[in-house]
Amino acid sequence: MTQQKTQARTVGRRGTGWTVFGLIGLVVLFAGLATGFCRRVPVASDDPPVLAPNSGDTALFATWPKGVKPDAVLVLSGQSFGYLQPCGCSRPQKGGLERRANFIASLWAKDWRVAGVDLGDLLPDRHPTAGSPGIGPSGILPPLEQDLAKYVTMMNALREMGYVAVGVGKTEFEARLTNVVAQYSLQKEQPPFVLAGNVVGLADGQTVPPKGQTVPQASFFPPGQGGTRPTVGIAEVAEIGQVQVGIVGLVGPSLARTATKIDPTLWFESSKEVLGPAVQGFAARKRAPDMNLLLYQGTIDEAKKLVEVWPQFSVILCQASDPEPPSFPQEVVHKNGQKTWFIQVGHKGQYVGVVGLFKKEGGGYDLKYQLVPMGEEYLTPNDPKAEKANRALTLLEEYAHLVKDGNFQAKVTKTLHPAQIQAPNLNLSYVGSDRCQGCHAADYVKWTTTPHSHALETLVTRAKRPGLRNLDGECLVCHTIGYGFKTGYENEKKTPKLANVGCESCHGPGSGHVSAPNNVELLKLLSPWKKDKTDKLLSVETMDKVAKMGPIERNQVVHTLNERQVLNGVNRTCSKCHDQENDPHFELEKYWPKIVHGGLAAAGGGLPIPKK
Repeated sequence: MTQQKTQARTVGRRGTGWTVFGLIGLVVLFAGLATGFCRRVPVASDDPPVLAPNSGDTALFATWPKGVKPDAVLVLSGQSFGYLQPCGCSRPQKGGLERRANFIASLWAKDWRVAGVDLGDLLPDRHPTAGSPGIGPSGILPPLEQDLAKYVTMMNALREMGYVAVGVGKTEFEARLTNVVAQYSLQKEQPPFVLAGNVVGLADGQTVPPKGQTVPQASFFPPGQGGTRPTVGIAEVAEIGQVQVGIVGLVGPSLARTATKIDPTLWFESSKEVLGPAVQGFAARKRAPDMNLLLYQGTIDEAKKLVEVWPQFSVILCQASDPEPPSFPQEVVHKNGQKTWFIQVGHKGQYVGVVGLFKKEGGGYDLKYQLVPMGEEYLTPNDPKAEKANRALTLLEEYAHLVKDGNFQAKVTKTLHPAQIQAPNLNLSYVGSDRCQGCHAADYVKWTTTPHSHALETLVTRAKRPGLRNLDGECLVCHTIGYGFKTGYENEKKTPKLANVGCESCHGPGSGHVSAPNNVELLKLLSPWKKDKTDKLLSVETMDKVAKMGPIERNQVVHTLNERQVLNGVNRTCSKCHDQENDPHFELEKYWPKIVHGGLAAAGGGLPIPKK
């Protein structure tokens, strides 16, 4: 593997937090900045990396100047929420570190100078709120060890891609920021550097200011062994080709309020206390940055208020409330004619934003923007040489082995299934699909013909890059019965009867129904989408008919209120795993006929048993 020449570097700061210094101190501080280095994405040779066919690359950057290379390129990402790689259960899917690495390599292959910045929220959201994704279908909480291993994997991958700075989001605060940065930044001082300029600590036993005493950032997040900078800093200056970009990290007021509730050892200074010194420090440098960028962990509305006071930032990367990002930045034009772009890149790394800087004749730079979906055109070819060249793939495999060796699947926090909560005195437990075939023989036979019956096997045979998904709780939750719930799947040795997706994956723990099959209250728990025992899904014929219709025709189909309630209830159950991210083609009307079931075979209500 050819070692590529370093093209982007970051210039950081030494010593204690800027809040301790006045302007004179800042001038001295910036005069003695420490220098670190980022590597470009390594490729197997000096030839451009080979991408999958139909990459669609010719359509990208169509509005950028023709025949002119940008002087610098910034790749923007954020709010990955622990999404390392698509599951691979269905195609096409977007996102993942492998594809992003290949995309950035394709930019280097154009002889562009590239660096990356990330907003933060690299970890899964352990306590989701409106607008943020949850952990998984059962709301399982992986062990914190797994989250921290995931953080290190992502940071290492970002470093390999040439990222220079990463912000801090709610998910890092949930995992205790001091713990998070200790996993990566304390081990070795290297990019990407963590930026959250207004985060400080509270002295032991102190209450919130003004009664309490804050601990300067550099003291609360001290350098690691042999390091010269705090593990959480304020700003960096990235040198991308001949262009210098000043980068500041800041936590907005809405997240700051949330973070102090999550971690009472933290406090947040005002934006004025951080941005004033940062902007002055940039201006005091022997060479001021050509452009300033703000990693702003706040809403776009908060960001717009901010630039009314601090218009020096040309680009602000801020939180996205919608998983699907806007195609273009929102723009504010200041009184002096300068512009600020507000960029959102969505969730889970399914898109990245790309900003190109083009030098103007009269000085300064024109900015161009491109939103890029990380689609399958950026998959690594099935070639050992290409796979070895993609460092992200190696890191993903190392992570998979960490999950296995740490036995993280056994350390998941188990919760009660809704049925177990509603019937606490019955001690409901999972029994496995084999126990259902006595009364539901035809349904059982039908199940054995569907992919559900060997769902766990697919994690071994189909889920690659990385492998070992059959030992990862984040995958097991959708490929087994009851994983993450009390008495649910544990592993193939202890609970082989709960392997694969079976009856109880949708209907919940069945021990009560086995003991008392005619208990009306238990029947309600088994089919919570029913308001009445006579409620049922549409017929297969109707489902087939609707499945063949276009969107407009479907909207004209009239359902009764009960039909609509059942349809929506079942769809919600299925979509916990067959969501848009993991199964983009899922439509209940198309899928249901393939697994249709329901009834007692002994009573003649089930499906006919196929002849062998």
